[in-house]
Amino acid sequence: MPEEKEIPEFYSDEFQVISGPYGVVINFRKSPREPGPGKVPETVVTIRMSHEHTKTMTFILSRHIKRIERDSGVSYPVPGKVLSNLGIAPEDWESFWKTVSEI
Repeated sequence: MPEEKEIPEFYSDEFQVISGPYGVVINFRKSPREPGPGKVPETVVTIRMSHEHTKTMTFILSRHIKRIERDSGVSYPVPGKVLSNLGIAPEDWESFWKTVSEI
C-alpha cells in the first residue's frame, strides 16, 4: 500500500495578485500577530496559474459562495471600508454579485 503524502495546510488573511502576459501569481499572506511599524505580512504560499485557470476558479468560487448563502440563508457582507481600501466601488461590487449564476 503506498504511503499517503501529507498535504500542507496554510492560513491566510491577505492576498496579493500579480499578473503578466503568461499567467497569474497569487501570494497568500498572513498578517503579523502584533501589527506595528516595520512589521509586514508573511507570504505563506505562492500559487502560479494561467489566466484561464484563474478566470475559471474565480467563477467557480463566486458561484459556490452564492450557493452557500442561498442554502444557508446567511449573507457574508464585506465592509464598505474594505471595499474602499481595495478600490472597489460599492456599485461594482453589487453588480458583480448580482450577475453571478447561482446554478
